[in-house]
Amino acid sequence: MTKGASPSLDPVAGETSPGAAERVNISDARAIRALAHAVRLKVIEELFDTQQPATATELAQRHGLTPSAMSYHLRALEKWGFVKRSANQGDGRERHWQAAAGRLDVTSVADSRAATLGVVDVELNDLRERLSKYVKRDKESPNPDTWRQEGHLAALSTGRFYLTAEQRADLGRRIGEILLEYSPTTNPDNRGEGAEKLYYVFSFLPGDIDDA
Repeated sequence: MTKGASPSLDPVAGETSPGAAERVNISDARAIRALAHAVRLKVIEELFDTQQPATATELAQRHGLTPSAMSYHLRALEKWGFVKRSANQGDGRERHWQAAAGRLDVTSVADSRAATLGVVDVELNDLRERLSKYVKRDKESPNPDTWRQEGHLAALSTGRFYLTAEQRADLGRRIGEILLEYSPTTNPDNRGEGAEKLYYVFSFLPGDIDDA
């Protein structure tokens, strides 16, 4: 599970290796469990995507919470290394928060299965909500087939591959290269004029999962 592109910061040990300013890696079960909340995921998404600081009040307005409730969530995210407090900005009357790095990696580990499933549930619910909104808007649009025209991306696509271990590795490498190429984190120019925000989800599962 990845948010936003690198040695890592361990939120439990508190040790930062070289390059940690660029990437935060979270693998502690308790930290992963802290992500299993829709608003927290949306806040992390915003802060890591924009790489801009924001106050609890600003985030609360955008995500439908009170400032005090948003402050509670931000402190919880800070505890596990997802966000950090910014240097004073403006008139200094309210604290600003920012992403802890340019990219966030959440790594599933054996003892965090329940926590990971909790985050997966929240992520899937968010995807379902986005897809529902898109389908509804698409049906109401005067030109509903825009995204299905040649050169546009599918809102949802499923299928099967039969790959060797070498091919799987090659597929992962090539997808990673494409994501880095278009990432606004690694290439700020991708936020240029005419750019439209797109959400993506990748899920590759072993074919024998149905037999489990």
